[in-house]
Amino acid sequence: MSSLRTRIHDDLAQAMRDREMARVKVLRTTMSAIQNAEAVEGVASVEGVVGYGDVQRRSLTDDDVIEIIVREIEEFEGSVAEYRQVGQTERAEGLQMELEVLRGYLNSD
Repeated sequence: MSSLRTRIHDDLAQAMRDREMARVKVLRTTMSAIQNAEAVEGVASVEGVVGYGDVQRRSLTDDDVIEIIVREIEEFEGSVAEYRQVGQTERAEGLQMELEVLRGYLNSD
């Protein structure tokens, strides 16, 4: 397991304890993207399967996690631009703050 993935997971838990809902939202979305990338290809569905917790997952490197974060940032940037274009500046500013949370993971260490 990558140390960056672990850090995001730990930061999510802390944000939940601190009730920082905007941070929780963006970190949950990012963790979901990471978990989707870890899923073993070719397994359509393992829900309800005995030993579900034993299903092997891919181990991502920090570089893999960074690629996922970059993709998430690109999606946020597109959404921010769209909201600004239609005049929803308050929503754009909210997404911009979430975007900065993700950028913090690229600019650290």
